[in-house]
Amino acid sequence: IYDFTDCEGCEVKLLSIKEKLLDIEARLDITNWRLAQDSFKDGPYDIVIIEGTPVTKAEIALLKELREKATTLISLGACASIAGIPGIMNKAEREKWYTLIYNAEYKPIGVDALPLSAYVRVDHMIHGCPIDEDELIRTIEEIVAGKLPRYRGYSVCFECKQAGNDCRLLEDKICFGPITQGGCKAICVSGGSACYGCFGLREEANISALVRILRWFATPKEIRRHLTMYFNQIPEYKAAFEKALRKKRT
Repeated sequence: IYDFTDCEGCEVKLLSIKEKLLDIEARLDITNWRLAQDSFKDGPYDIVIIEGTPVTKAEIALLKELREKATTLISLGACASIAGIPGIMNKAEREKWYTLIYNAEYKPIGVDALPLSAYVRVDHMIHGCPIDEDELIRTIEEIVAGKLPRYRGYSVCFECKQAGNDCRLLEDKICFGPITQGGCKAICVSGGSACYGCFGLREEANISALVRILRWFATPKEIRRHLTMYFNQIPEYKAAFEKALRKKRT
């Protein structure tokens, strides 16, 4: 278990379910976990789980090395899977703020905030900001059983219905629930917030249909602002949204 640039909230989630992990650990040998172990063993590894976004040249080099040593590589949380909060700003915007806050001579060690998949092949993504404990346990158990986990076949809307939440779209409030894959138990909407899509897009997400609904009460600027929370560094996501936003409102 490795971590790059992040808040380590997803790893704290790992620690919070240590008793469940002990049951799984009987079938595993966890050889490297900075937050929970003093010892370290080099690869090769059957499974490498990585939290965080690689933003420095050293982190990118380590990521590529781990990919070579791992049979299965799993991203843990939104930062690793879709760049997360670090990806709100792109490289050009970040450099502009570096200059404004510090000076033109300042040389940051960070390159850019991109998901793991920008550099290596990722076999499975455990989404969330932070991750959901049950999704984590399910994923690890299926991998230990020799199966590649499958993503949920439903959106956050399904879990909103289960939780008895009122639909934010019917209240003219921006929400990405219809296009976001389930597994989070609709925790944000249940708490009074919007769904920003930290669990990633569900398969066959109908982005154009959602944008068409959003355009009835939100401006393109407001929709783009919502989009940048988690999808700012995923080119195909942004392209799909921009294509839908360019269409005339119907």
